[in-house]
Amino acid sequence: MLCSVLVFLSLSILSTKSQDIGVLILARGGSKGIPLKNLQTVGGISLLCRAIITARRSDLKQVVVSTDHPLIALEAVTCGATPFKRSKVTATDWAPSIWGVQEYLWSNSEINTLVLIQATSPLTKPSQLRLALNKLNIPKPVDCVFSVARSYSLRWRYENGNVFPLNFHVFNRPRRQDWKGELIETGAFYVSRRTILEKGLFQNNNCSVVEMSVVESLEVDSYSDLLIANALI
Repeated sequence: MLCSVLVFLSLSILSTKSQDIGVLILARGGSKGIPLKNLQTVGGISLLCRAIITARRSDLKQVVVSTDHPLIALEAVTCGATPFKRSKVTATDWAPSIWGVQEYLWSNSEINTLVLIQATSPLTKPSQLRLALNKLNIPKPVDCVFSVARSYSLRWRYENGNVFPLNFHVFNRPRRQDWKGELIETGAFYVSRRTILEKGLFQNNNCSVVEMSVVESLEVDSYSDLLIANALI
């Protein structure tokens, strides 16, 4: 029985790998909080290079970096990825990420599944990307798989001078051990089929998730985040 399960899983993984899979890292040069944020180092390696290495260690060899900046393009080549010239429009700070993804897909009609990796999530593991690709077809085909972290925070909203609970009842406050918490999208990676990306979506109602720890979900957006990331590596 165990042998049959292993054979089934192996065939499923091979089936996923045989698809036309693209790997994309969006890395524009105009980050405001930290200039050229993607080139900042964590553990002596740039955030961009870490993302490329993580992808390659996940058996995803053809990694593309979409950028509008020559230094980022040079770093991509140095770390074994292929640069893609990102347009000025999709590289603005008001352009949604999906525009950058669609721009790349329009130039690569052979790609049916896209793995989008966020360079500013330096603690993403190769095993998590492999699991995401596996979950695209097992136990049933889905259109997308993305990273989440579990939160047990009790959330409130402020409205008209008062505060109101969002995810619990004040007369029935849950203890941590009494509920499963909430899944918070981390942005670390998305594995999506071309059919939904072309509609301008990363997700739909037919998705699965890969759960990361809160620590692994760290996103570098400030110099403080960089200090924390370097302490964790």
